[in-house]
Amino acid sequence: MTLGQIIFYEITIYHFQIEGFWAIVTFGLPLLGAPMLFLYILSLTGHQVSWKTLSLHLGIYPVYVLIFFILQQKESLLLTAVNGFIDPNEKSLWWMQYYAAPLAISAFVYCTWDLILLKKHRANILDYFSFEEKVNLKWVSYIVNSYFILFLATSFLIFGAVQFQLLPVEEAFTLVGICLSIMVIAFGFYGFRQTAIFSNNELQKIPSLNLGDKTNQNALYSKSGLTPEKIKSLAKQLTEHMETEKPFLNENLNLSLLAEKSEISQSHISQVINQHFQIHFYDFVNQYRVEEAKKRLLSDDYKQLSVLGIAFDCGFKSKSSFNRYFKKYTGVSPSEFKKK
Repeated sequence: MTLGQIIFYEITIYHFQIEGFWAIVTFGLPLLGAPMLFLYILSLTGHQVSWKTLSLHLGIYPVYVLIFFILQQKESLLLTAVNGFIDPNEKSLWWMQYYAAPLAISAFVYCTWDLILLKKHRANILDYFSFEEKVNLKWVSYIVNSYFILFLATSFLIFGAVQFQLLPVEEAFTLVGICLSIMVIAFGFYGFRQTAIFSNNELQKIPSLNLGDKTNQNALYSKSGLTPEKIKSLAKQLTEHMETEKPFLNENLNLSLLAEKSEISQSHISQVINQHFQIHFYDFVNQYRVEEAKKRLLSDDYKQLSVLGIAFDCGFKSKSSFNRYFKKYTGVSPSEFKKK
């Protein structure tokens, strides 16, 4: 959809005109772009995107096109898109003053919604993954923030060009086209590399991830049927498994894999870690990794390995995450700990 916007700007800026129905169709494309980005983020963060959800969010666009096409016919107008916007020709009607308002409102609402969704996702991954690399969707946050900044800059440029002649309208929309092109390239590059974070099977087993709400999560825990005695028993079983089998050495360990290896259901492990140990799954696993790293840093059996080599052997995916979490847990860096 963003590519369609770029084509629209390129055509109209170079003094080609799009008239009537097609002027409305092409100018209103941002009403598809913002919802589609939201739906993409929704799918990446583990939510089921149904046909009802699709039609609800994408249905705004055809409604917009239909309303303005009816108004055009009613007033016997021939709307013309030129220089990146719709020119009402010689007639100035009250509704023509607001024809771009739905686009601005949509961009603002969906950008805000995207950021809220990503914030909830970052909280959710702490309860499911033992790592953040490739699942924290930081690149998507950059895209959304860039989109939001572009929206503000575009509004300022266009308003300044139209109302105060700060620069020619053609140049304003040329800058918009360039920025959109950069965004499309970046989004396509990172989006192509992004793999699915949650599988459908995992989502069915962890309903709290679908909800993304701690209140709902606690309600689910209350219905799990686990008594305090059973929770203590499972906590002991889980601790013994972590200490003897050391599943945390697997850098890709997540709640699903731990449930499979320990023969405890995902929902029960989640409840035990959150209610008994009172920490996130991420912290639960990485504490074991740090303890293992501490032992190996002080052991002559691993003196041939570098600090980074020990970090990788203990299940950490990167030097930065190892240093950050080691210092958080021990108060000193790995190198300082080894020296002491």
